[in-house]
Amino acid sequence: MKKLSVLSASIAALLSTTAIAAPVEVYLEQNVASNAADNGDYATEAGATIQTSENGYVNIAFDDQGWLAAGYGHDFHLSDQVELNLYGELGKWDTGSDALAEAVVTFNVSDNFNVFGGYAYKRSELDVSNLISDADYGINSNQFIAGSSLTFGMVSLDYTYTHENSDGSSAGIVHIGNQYYATNGDYHTNQHEVVLSAEMDNWRPYVSYTYLNTSDLVSEYSNVGENDNIVTLGVAYQF
Repeated sequence: MKKLSVLSASIAALLSTTAIAAPVEVYLEQNVASNAADNGDYATEAGATIQTSENGYVNIAFDDQGWLAAGYGHDFHLSDQVELNLYGELGKWDTGSDALAEAVVTFNVSDNFNVFGGYAYKRSELDVSNLISDADYGINSNQFIAGSSLTFGMVSLDYTYTHENSDGSSAGIVHIGNQYYATNGDYHTNQHEVVLSAEMDNWRPYVSYTYLNTSDLVSEYSNVGENDNIVTLGVAYQF
């Protein structure tokens, strides 16, 4: 089994919580450091965000490790300062799939600074139908999200904290950070992500650093409770 890139937590989380100004934004990113990279699995991911209406958009992402995801998001402007983003996503890899539903509220403190918080529910399923037809290898997990975004002219700094937990689910596989993990059902993780990006005409280069603290999980490299430091380089272009 290979990795996932959380819709790469880096760019996709950023795109999921903010609407883009241009009708289409495409991106390409490369994982340059992580536990997976230490074992020779360097993942390349590409995708696009397509604005379908004034407040709606579609996300599409895939990587060279066999992962594919598609989602739809919609922004609701509750007031001049408060926005609600609803986002749903379906993901697929070689031996499983997941579904994500997320709600994030953003408070615009000023023109260049905002804070946000939200909740997401994820269902991950391992495909074992060829082995056991009536087995349930589905994992239900909760995600609690908080963060902020600060802009200095053409430079932006974004921080996102995600706490994910599952209590009492069946055994199976989950996709977190840039790896697959096996679990007996109960687990807790804490993820800190920082993204530094710059707007240059229609280009937006970025670098992201993610610290993933795992608990009660076994990675694809049979490491139990191993933390991960993930560095990703990317570039996006707006049409």
